[in-house]
Amino acid sequence: MQKKFISHGCSYDVEFFETENSCMIRFYDSKNEEYGKSLHDLVIVEPSYGFLLVQYIGNDAVLGGVLNEKYFSKDMTENIIGFLNDNLPKCRNVYFPYHIDFVSVSDYDEYNGEY
Repeated sequence: MQKKFISHGCSYDVEFFETENSCMIRFYDSKNEEYGKSLHDLVIVEPSYGFLLVQYIGNDAVLGGVLNEKYFSKDMTENIIGFLNDNLPKCRNVYFPYHIDFVSVSDYDEYNGEY
């Protein structure tokens, strides 16, 4: 399932990957993923903006994850929880504790076909 998350003047694409007992949520910009039909030569892979994991435990749920602080802030937490409640019926009206890390990227490694 794909949706849009909008908060504090920002808009991000969202994908939900659901299983029976959990749901992985990925935040990203879809325009960064228009690769065409085949990959060759120089390929620039833009990382996602973050991931959240909802785990269903009995009739309740817990949320954990990591969001890039370049795109997200603690001020958005209430909107994130509301967004999940709107899109994941199992998260509505249940005990729903959470821990979200807002992180900055300090380094990375990549291979893009050129070197």
